[in-house]
Amino acid sequence: MADFEIRDLRASVEGKEILKGVTLAINKGEVHAVMGPNGSGKSTLSYALMGHPGYKIDGGSVLFKGQDLLALEPDARARLGIFLAFQYPVVVPGISMTNFLRTAINAKRGYDGKDKSKQISPKEFRSLLKGELEVLHMDDSFLPRYINDGFSGGEKKR
Repeated sequence: MADFEIRDLRASVEGKEILKGVTLAINKGEVHAVMGPNGSGKSTLSYALMGHPGYKIDGGSVLFKGQDLLALEPDARARLGIFLAFQYPVVVPGISMTNFLRTAINAKRGYDGKDKSKQISPKEFRSLLKGELEVLHMDDSFLPRYINDGFSGGEKKR
């Protein structure tokens, strides 16, 4: 079984069938590109996989690491690491990258503001961040900046 498997996925928007039996299997380490002309269903596939309320699943199944993705709420899907990245990300003034990343890590760990044992410590966060910055070949100068504020196109993608 593939790590990510879509079987005969059918989806509609406002009663109009857009996806008509999409099937795809992706194994760990593989990269796939979804390509097609405008109106071919690329965005519908993305939004349907993320659980956008405007997109109705009419049939099929989606498994991610053995879990039924379609049974999960969008936030649970995001905590599994499935999310949409926009081609032109918006600037979010007032929220630094440091705060955003730490909040994201805490959410992934299940921290809800109450159980402090699930919260990443500042020391552990700095250590994790340092390692990830090295992997991405980035310095820490962007961390105090607001989300996507003044970032180059490449920085936004990383």
